[in-house]
Amino acid sequence: MEKNNTYKKGPDAMRYNGERRTSLSEDNRQKMSKRVSYTIEGPIFIIKLNDPRHLNSLTFDDFVYIAMLLEKANSDDSIFITVLQSSAKFFSSGGKFEAVLESKGKEDDIGSLNNLIGMISSPNVFVANAFRTHEKLLVCCLNGPAVGLSACIVMLCDLVYARDDSVYLLFPFSNLGFVAEVGSSVTLPMKLGINKANEHLLFSKPLTFADLQGKLINKNYQMEDTDEFNKQVVRDLQAQLVAADAPLRNMKAMKRQITEGTGYRSSLLRAQGLETMTTLPFWHEGEPFRRFEQMRSKQRKHKL
Repeated sequence: MEKNNTYKKGPDAMRYNGERRTSLSEDNRQKMSKRVSYTIEGPIFIIKLNDPRHLNSLTFDDFVYIAMLLEKANSDDSIFITVLQSSAKFFSSGGKFEAVLESKGKEDDIGSLNNLIGMISSPNVFVANAFRTHEKLLVCCLNGPAVGLSACIVMLCDLVYARDDSVYLLFPFSNLGFVAEVGSSVTLPMKLGINKANEHLLFSKPLTFADLQGKLINKNYQMEDTDEFNKQVVRDLQAQLVAADAPLRNMKAMKRQITEGTGYRSSLLRAQGLETMTTLPFWHEGEPFRRFEQMRSKQRKHKL
């Protein structure tokens, strides 16, 4: 039976019901990903992107690791909130070109096709489902622009806080020769409206702070330093937990009411199959690989 936990503020601000929480060692985290790490601060599970030199771009394995961390946070009854953070001025420029191009195999080769199916279904099924089924409050600290699959996971969060008004989201799928992925065919129309989703998905047009304010973004912190922004969001979340004094069971139940009552959760489930099977032929035909290669060789300009 699930414990009816509540977050209680003790003498130590990072204390949960009198017990200090710790995370796995740095060595164990680095074995999983050099670009993604996690820490636990009281009732808050923090996932952080740590490769600012490369604009926090991610491999497919990195996205899978994020999904694994979501499952870890989900199964821990001492965790009330899961937070996604990044570093420097860019949340994430999306998938690494090299990771995409490494997935290209020989045409009409069964092994290559099997690998391609795995590459497509990994983010569209496993990663998307980890976000869809996450029972804890999922918060994004949006410190800067997010592109592609990284923009998709921002859209899957329950609350989004912006560092300042320089943030934007970009979904360059049509520009790269394929279609909406990782739930974006659902999240954009449901959270921003169908017409705006059409405009920004079909034309690969950036969603600016003005487009997102009051629809996706809950608050603009208007801060310069990303580290201070990340810390302030965590402090504010802890204060809100104390003020709400809500048991974990209640918070999870209310999130479930909202996501199931609106049809949001079931729509995301349907999108997993639809997005996977709709995008797969484009990748199999090879056009996205050609366009990623053009970007790597600078024949095609990236819309960052």
